Amino acid sequence: MKITSVEAIPVRQKGTVELINDSAQDGIIIKVHTDEGITGYGEVDSAPSVIKAIIDAPVSHRLCQGLGQALIGEDPFEIDRLWEKMYFVSTFYGRRGAVVHAMSGINIALYDIVGKAVGQPIYKLLGGAARPIRAYASVLMPDTVEETVELTKGLCDRGFTAVKLGWGGFGQSMRRDIELVAAARDAAGPAIDLMFDIGFIPTEAYPIDAVSRVKLIRELEQFDPYWIEEPLFPDDLDGYAKLSEMFDVRIAGGENETTRYGFRELIEIGKVDIVQPDVTRCGGLSEARKIADMAQAHHLTCVPHCWSSGIVEAASLHLITAIPNGCLLEYAVPDTPIRREISEEIEVRDGFAYPPDKPGLGIEVSEDAIETYRIDR
Repeated sequence: MKITSVEAIPVRQKGTVELINDSAQDGIIIKVHTDEGITGYGEVDSAPSVIKAIIDAPVSHRLCQGLGQALIGEDPFEIDRLWEKMYFVSTFYGRRGAVVHAMSGINIALYDIVGKAVGQPIYKLLGGAARPIRAYASVLMPDTVEETVELTKGLCDRGFTAVKLGWGGFGQSMRRDIELVAAARDAAGPAIDLMFDIGFIPTEAYPIDAVSRVKLIRELEQFDPYWIEEPLFPDDLDGYAKLSEMFDVRIAGGENETTRYGFRELIEIGKVDIVQPDVTRCGGLSEARKIADMAQAHHLTCVPHCWSSGIVEAASLHLITAIPNGCLLEYAVPDTPIRREISEEIEVRDGFAYPPDKPGLGIEVSEDAIETYRIDR
C-alpha cells in the first residue's frame, strides 16, 4: 500500500465566527489517500489556513518541504518513521507549533488507514483493550452566576459526574471568578468533580502572573476543584512550578504544548500534576503515546485536551483506553455544526464514554458535511 495524496480541507461554520474560546467554530480535516482505496481521516485543532499551507507547500530544499508531498509514495504502515520524516523535512520552519499541529492530523489519519486495513480499532494498535472511560462535560464558563447555576445543574442532570467550566466568563475580575466557581459548586453539590480552566488572558485590572494566581487559587480551594487548568501563559514554567508546589489542588496544563521535548520541560520544570496533550496538536497519536508514557514515568495522570469534532474525540478515546494513566475523556458539549455534522460522535452513557470497536477511528465521517462547510473552493 502506498500513499497517493494528502488532502487538507478547511471547514468553517456559516455566518459569524465569534471571538471566544470555542475552536469548534472552524477546523481542518485531513484526508490521506492510498492506492488501495483506503482513506484515513484526521483533524487539526489549529488555524486552518496555516495548516493547509504547511501541508500543501512545495519542496524548497531537503530541510524545507511541505508535509503532504513528502509522504507521496510512502507506506502508511510505517507510522513512526513517517513522523520522523515529517519532523526532518520541516526542520527549517518547524520543530514546534503549527508544523507539529499539521503532523498531528496526518498521523491520526495514518492510524485510521492501518486500522481499516487490518480490521482493528486504533486502541488495539496502541496495545489497549476496550473499557469505558469516565467522560467529563466541558463547556465555556457563563458570564453570570444565574447562567452558571442553570448550566451546571443541566449537565449534572444529563448524568455527568465531572464537569469543566473554562475561559468564557472567567477574567472579568477576581471577585467575579470566585463568585462563578462558588455558584458552580453550589449547583453541582459535593459529589460532582468540578474542573476550572481559568485561562490566561490579562487585562489592565487583572494581571496574569504567579503572584495573582496564588491569591485566586487560595480562594478557590474552598470549593474543592478537581483541578485548575492553564492558570498561566504556557511559557511560564517557573510560575507553574510555584503553583504546583504551593497548592494541594492539582494544576493541569499542556494543550498548547507540542512534542515529547516540550512536554519534558512542562513536566520536569513546570511540575504540572495533570498532563494534557491534544492529539491534534502535540504530534498525533504517536507522540501523544510517548508523552503519556513520559507522564507515567513521573507518576502523573494524562488527560488529553479534546475540543472539536468527533474525530478528535474518537482519537483521544482510543489513546486513553490504551494508556495506564488515562482516566478521563474531555467531552465538549457546545453545539456547533462542526461538532454535530462533520462526523459521528462517540457513545456516552451515564457519564461514561465507550470506545468505537469498528476498524480505525471507528466513526463515520460525513463527506456531505465537509463539502457544505469547506471554504477552499
